[in-house]
Order: sequence, then C-alpha cells, then structure tokens
Amino acid sequence: MPEDVRELAQVYLAQIEGLNVQVTALDQRMKGAAKEAEAARRAQTMPGVGPITALAIETFAPDLNCFRRGRDFAAWLGLVPKQNSTGGKPRLGKTSNPLGTMLRMTLTGNGWVNATFAGC
Repeated sequence: MPEDVRELAQVYLAQIEGLNVQVTALDQRMKGAAKEAEAARRAQTMPGVGPITALAIETFAPDLNCFRRGRDFAAWLGLVPKQNSTGGKPRLGKTSNPLGTMLRMTLTGNGWVNATFAGC
C-alpha cells in the first residue's frame, strides 16, 4: 500500500477514535441525566425503554397530563390511529405526526428521523 494512503488512513482512524471518545462521554452524561429526572426514571420502568428513549419522551413529548388516557398518547405517537368516535360509530384518523414519528422510531428501535415539534 502506498505511504500516502497509509497516512490518510491513520488520519481517519484518529478522527474515528476521537469521535468514539466523544460519543461515550455524551452517552454517560445522558445516562446520568436520565437517573436524575423523575419522569425519565419512571419511563425506564417500562419494558424496552432505556435512558435515551426516556429522555426523548421527556424532552419532546408534550405534558402527559394533556392526554386523557394512554391510548391518546399512543395515538399522538402514531402507534395507533387517532380515534374520533360519535354515536358509537368509531372513526379512526391518521397516524402521522412528525415528532411522534421520531419517538415512535425510537421506541420501536428503528432509529431517529428529523422532526419538528408538534404539541397536543
């Protein structure tokens, strides 16, 4: 392998190592913040919800008191369709919500997407 290619590879490896150190430090800070926040601690008691997901819910979701029941929050996330029922006839609405999409993907393990805030 040419010497120039080796030098370039060393530069890239040094950058990757530096990024790994930064990511590890940020991960530890997030875990510490999740232990301190009451809502994040409570969210972590649910199966499959870790510190990052708990902090994402606490940070981006509106005040959970604005939802009447858990299904309304699930509809806001887009896990179930929004329900608009009248006279016993159920009408299911859409499930799209930009921020709900980000949290839904975090909860289901499908990664993060760019999103904007959308309140209740």
